[in-house]
Amino acid sequence: MSSSPFPRRPRLTRAAALTMAALVGGAVLTACGSEDGTDDGTAAGGLNLVASTTVYADIAEQVAGDNATVESVISDPAADPHSYEASPADAAAVADADLVVYNGAGYDAFVDRALENAADVPVVRAVDEYARVTGETVAEHSHDDEHGAEDDHDGDHDDHGTEDDHEGHDHTSDTNEHVWFSLPTAAAVAERVAEELATIDEENAEEYRDNARRFAETLTPLEEQLDVIHDRGHFPYAQTERVGAHLFDAAHMVDRTPRGFLSSIEDDTDPSAADLSAMLDLIAEREVAFLAFNNQTETPVTARVRDAAESADVAVVDLTETLPEGVDYTTWMTGIVDSLSSALAGATPVADGGH
Repeated sequence: MSSSPFPRRPRLTRAAALTMAALVGGAVLTACGSEDGTDDGTAAGGLNLVASTTVYADIAEQVAGDNATVESVISDPAADPHSYEASPADAAAVADADLVVYNGAGYDAFVDRALENAADVPVVRAVDEYARVTGETVAEHSHDDEHGAEDDHDGDHDDHGTEDDHEGHDHTSDTNEHVWFSLPTAAAVAERVAEELATIDEENAEEYRDNARRFAETLTPLEEQLDVIHDRGHFPYAQTERVGAHLFDAAHMVDRTPRGFLSSIEDDTDPSAADLSAMLDLIAEREVAFLAFNNQTETPVTARVRDAAESADVAVVDLTETLPEGVDYTTWMTGIVDSLSSALAGATPVADGGH
């Protein structure tokens, strides 16, 4: 993602935002709200919400209901949010929103840059809700210049030690900004959106709160499935990126991925021959119950790892960073948790690992 900030300017009106969108060839935003929206992109008599990705757009829409139009800056299910290049239309939409919902911690830094030019736009940051429900904070990351300098990532990873720490059930939450894979965090985001909307639109406050509660209730069966996995014991896994680690941590799984391999992939560099060999050996020797694979950022190296898993008959659990087209958050997570349960159906847990 480009590191150059948006030029500073006063807050734009909604009309100005639409004019700018037309000048750049049309907005790249996708409306996710009700179909009775007016011509200016807002729900009839309602609010205009903007989210960084379809994940947060869907959560916001489920809470807002028919009272708002919700737009997602990133709407392409194949787009990589880490490297997304925001347009002037995106910045204008963020600056003119009634509420902005995004991840934070540098994951969707284009929103932070747009907010620098906005006057008092209310925001909901998922990493703040993660901290609220877990007591842990997520360190700020930079994904500029292809995920930042390698030294910066090395520092993050070194803080958490070696593969042995993974076998000791070390969780790396403070370096994992993909917090929407934490189900309690998703519920907390919905709750916070409801409270923000209740402040903006008091007349519909209880509707927003009821919608947030209903959304949280849809996640309860998934948390129960993860509890069942947890109660069976600790299952080892490998991953091409730590995208779904919060979900796996909830089931107290053990990450056996060689740390050097993960560090290289996250730095957009090829892993060393030793790290790649260690990863392939882990798969070939079936030392893990499944491979978590990020489809959205596939590279020749990660594709090779997936091929190795399929050849060794190791289950592959597919993940993405944004919603597949036509699927809501709960349905998406249900598919992932079901896939996880299937992958572990015949697997044998490992020793406690010091947990």
